[in-house]
Amino acid sequence: MKYASLISLGCAKNLIDSETMVKQLVDMGYRMSDALSEAELIVINTCGFLESAVREAIDTILETARYKSESACEMLVVAGCMVQRYGKKLLIELPEVDLFVGTSHYQELESILRSSFSGNPRRLWIGRPLHSGDGAARLRSTPSHTSYLKIAEGCGNSCSFCIIPNLRGPLRSRTEADILAEVEALAQEGVKEINLVAQDTTAFGLDRGDSLALPRLLKKLETIDGIEWIRLLYAYPDRINDELLQAMAESKRIVPYLDIPIQHSVSRILGRMGRPADDPENIIRKIRSAVPEIALRTSIMVGFPGETEADFSELVSFMERMEFDHAGVFAFSPEAGTRAARFRKNPSRRIAQSRRAKLLEIQQAISGRKLHKLIGKVLPVLVEGLHPETDLLLCGRLSTQAPEVDGNVIITAGSAETGQIRNVRITSTHDYDLEGELL
Repeated sequence: MKYASLISLGCAKNLIDSETMVKQLVDMGYRMSDALSEAELIVINTCGFLESAVREAIDTILETARYKSESACEMLVVAGCMVQRYGKKLLIELPEVDLFVGTSHYQELESILRSSFSGNPRRLWIGRPLHSGDGAARLRSTPSHTSYLKIAEGCGNSCSFCIIPNLRGPLRSRTEADILAEVEALAQEGVKEINLVAQDTTAFGLDRGDSLALPRLLKKLETIDGIEWIRLLYAYPDRINDELLQAMAESKRIVPYLDIPIQHSVSRILGRMGRPADDPENIIRKIRSAVPEIALRTSIMVGFPGETEADFSELVSFMERMEFDHAGVFAFSPEAGTRAARFRKNPSRRIAQSRRAKLLEIQQAISGRKLHKLIGKVLPVLVEGLHPETDLLLCGRLSTQAPEVDGNVIITAGSAETGQIRNVRITSTHDYDLEGELL
């Protein structure tokens, strides 16, 4: 029996690519193993969005290469966004790697490996990403009751700070029929929760000139028996249309949750970012008016070139007024190949980190207040299994908590099976987590 290992770095979208590659490895006869020491083939799927992600990828590659030199490993493959970003440079910089496979070719991993085993000396497989993801089988690595579902590849936006269109190519939406067929299959496997992802989920269908494709897809997904929660991640602010909000408001399965990266509140900064410059406060109020119980997650960037103290003060006031349920705050990173890397008047790294810390402190207080209001309420919780830190407690998530990023519900009393959605009475709170008892 041949063994292979796959290390997946980066976001949920990357994880789906990794699952697609795992399926190809299994089809080749490999048995997947978490133990690198017994793997004859190791694949590392990298992120290349930020310099920090590239550093993590390189550290992982070099550490894994040491395993290869001391074990039975015959081939080390590096795939994904970092390969797409740096291409030929990696052939010289990382001689330890046998094969490099870009985002343009990960769906062809099986044929690339067979070609290499047959004596093909080509080490770099890279081109313009054009596949949509239709028909791509995968072996999920998420728990049996939950799954990410990628509905589109690539990106048609032109944010000045972002290199994703270069790494992932232009927007290519999957066909509705292929998505529905995959969700039907997931439901038959026992999946209860679907988390829709893309570089921009609200752009789904726009490459076909169909601005209503997403609300129509959501309504059809809702009819699939077995799927209880449908969650929308990575929604672009100016594409939250009335039809989408109506579909959410009328649905019993589309959870009241939106991940909507605002990035900033000052129109001038948003314009320099290449983002929608309309007043984001109006967008938030529109969403909450249509879906009053909605939980909102956002992403904010501080330290962008040209951001003044007055701009940051306005951003602080915006965060305090909007009271997002969840927020990630990031300091601007001038990424080579982006327009923003050439902008001037950058706040210093020290100032950017200080601003980030202040917003995180504000958000922690907001999140704490919002969670405290839930004490005494009985809410449905998706049971995830044993708590990662103790076998004595269960844990789960509310519909307003996305996997991995939004905290958990620690279940202190009662028993349930993993994957069940059960009512829990909330009894206390932590900074980002809740405690409760099963009814």
